[in-house]
Amino acid sequence: MPIRFSMGHIKRLLVYFNMQLLRKGGFIYGGLGKDGIWRTCKFDYHKDNDTLRPGTANSIAHSLKFKDVEEMKKFIDNNK
Repeated sequence: MPIRFSMGHIKRLLVYFNMQLLRKGGFIYGGLGKDGIWRTCKFDYHKDNDTLRPGTANSIAHSLKFKDVEEMKKFIDNNK
C-alpha cells in the first residue's frame, strides 16, 4: 500500500527547508535549508487536504534530497 501525503504536509516541508517561490506565479520552489543544501522542488499547491498521487510524492521526495517516500514520511513524523 503506498504512503499518502497531503498537500499540507509538503507545504510544511517547504517552509521547514526555507523554500520560496522562485518566480511569481510559478510552481518551482527553491531555498537553502538549515543543513546548507540547496533544494528545488516543483509543486502545484491547491489546498491542504488534497492528497498527492504516489508518483508525485516520490518525485517530490527525490527533489527534496530524500532517499525515498518512507524517509520523507519519517522526517515529517519526527518534525511536527
